[in-house]
Amino acid sequence: MQAFFSVIIPTYNRAGLIGKAIDSVLAQTFADWELLIIDDGSTDNTRQIVEAYTDRRVKYIYQENAERSAARNNGVAQAAGKYICFLDSDDYCLPDRLA
Repeated sequence: MQAFFSVIIPTYNRAGLIGKAIDSVLAQTFADWELLIIDDGSTDNTRQIVEAYTDRRVKYIYQENAERSAARNNGVAQAAGKYICFLDSDDYCLPDRLA
């Protein structure tokens, strides 16, 4: 199923911050999106934090550490959305960002 937006969050060892970023996407007023979290080889519990989200639009993808730009490129390669937007894992977006 193609989403209108693919929101890509590259992350590395941000278990303490990633939840706020994910929650801000889940709170969007525009709902036609997918969220791809590209874990760039985290050694903390980032995976467990992300996998606790049950929304089917949230997708967790693990890769061996290859740095942020490789994680972004991996996200773009796996995105199904018509449009791409990026969000850093230590940031958040306001509710109308995608609207």
